[in-house]
Amino acid sequence: MSTVIFHDRLKFSEVKPLHKDGDPLDFSNYRPISLLTSFSKVIEKIIHKRLYHFLDQQKLIVNEQHGFRQKASTETAAFFLLNTILLSLDKKSLAVVLFLDLRKAFDCVDHAILLYKLNYYGISGKANELMKSYITDRYQRVVLDDKFSNKLVSEWKCIKHGVPQGSVLGPLLFLIYINDLPRTIDNYANSVLFADDTSIIITNTDPQEFKQTIDISIQETNDWFLSNLLTVNYNKTQFLQFFAKKKIPIQIITSNSILNNINTTKFLGLTLDSMLSWREHITALTLKLNKSCFAFRAIKPFMTTRVLKMVYYSYFHSIMSYGIIFWVSSHFSINILRTQKRIIRIMTNRSKRDSCRQLYKQLQILTLPGQYILSLLLFVIKYREFFPLNSDIHDRNTRYNDNLHPPTTNLTPVQKGVLCSGIKIFNCLPTSIKSLSKDPKHFKNKLKNFLLEHTLYSLNEYYQVTSK
Repeated sequence: MSTVIFHDRLKFSEVKPLHKDGDPLDFSNYRPISLLTSFSKVIEKIIHKRLYHFLDQQKLIVNEQHGFRQKASTETAAFFLLNTILLSLDKKSLAVVLFLDLRKAFDCVDHAILLYKLNYYGISGKANELMKSYITDRYQRVVLDDKFSNKLVSEWKCIKHGVPQGSVLGPLLFLIYINDLPRTIDNYANSVLFADDTSIIITNTDPQEFKQTIDISIQETNDWFLSNLLTVNYNKTQFLQFFAKKKIPIQIITSNSILNNINTTKFLGLTLDSMLSWREHITALTLKLNKSCFAFRAIKPFMTTRVLKMVYYSYFHSIMSYGIIFWVSSHFSINILRTQKRIIRIMTNRSKRDSCRQLYKQLQILTLPGQYILSLLLFVIKYREFFPLNSDIHDRNTRYNDNLHPPTTNLTPVQKGVLCSGIKIFNCLPTSIKSLSKDPKHFKNKLKNFLLEHTLYSLNEYYQVTSK
């Protein structure tokens, strides 16, 4: 590092194509994963730690970026997107989200542009020379296994552009490369980025201005991608229009094609629909969990209860709890609770008519509503900047100063969203638990014990218990 040379021997990588989805004979449906030497990754981790610390300390990475960052995740990305949509619908605005599909974004990073941006953000001098040594003169070859498990390899070729996927530094360098995109369009639209997954949220109360804003946002975005030598695949780019009651038909046309107007889409593992009913997401989730129940019936005779609980958390709970703070408010979530009860009865050898309340306590497993409350309140105290206190809003001294400040809303979907539900549920907590909110570990333990004790089947039961 003192000689600002990343050794050539560490810049050789074997690429394994990982199939994402679609036609397996189409090359564009594969993600190239680079396999690097372990020693290379050790040095990359040292550089990454110093580089990320500098970027974080100087607050250089935009808040719209949620990928590969500390204190950011798929949850924060989904919260920002959904909360922006809900609040706009509450103001009777039109809302549409463009889900851009970037064509081989990591592999198309231009080295000269990346080094220029690194220098712009303050990574200059020897640090810039080291990054230049890291990204240039890299070599790779493709490795495949045929149907007879024979290893097939291509020739070594020099990489002229791109950052290696599967490396430690690659994702962070890509974040720097795409970092200025949100500032290009923030006068017209909001954006949510998770690495190269780019979503643009456009809202407006006036239909005419709404269409103009869409056109301007697409043009500005397209210009940015052209300037940075990245390509948007408009054949796979889609848009989803959200509405509370009445839908106004719109058509989005680019210079190349007409964008697909869809009713549902996948966003970071969540299935969104135009009315945010979560029906499609819960239907797909129910199918997955039913498969878990089938597997449980098969292994039950051979497993102890302790092992079954381990399998439950790895094979059922992990699927059920993903994105739980967003979709449990839907009335369709009762189907997931029924499926959870079924697997609890399988684990304890009970018939389908037996009550599960005592079984949850016996196994020390949270019900679906209980897990929702736990996950939601942990999200609230982790990201308190999204949830202001009453004392932050006004200076009047009241007994509710330590409560979170509820926004004024009209629509039911908004009131059931993460922001409003999180505030309401937190404010109803017993004082003995609420007072621990600045100590996440003790707060979680106390809250979990409280939820295990009461075995809640609905939010109404929670409000009844906490009002006593």
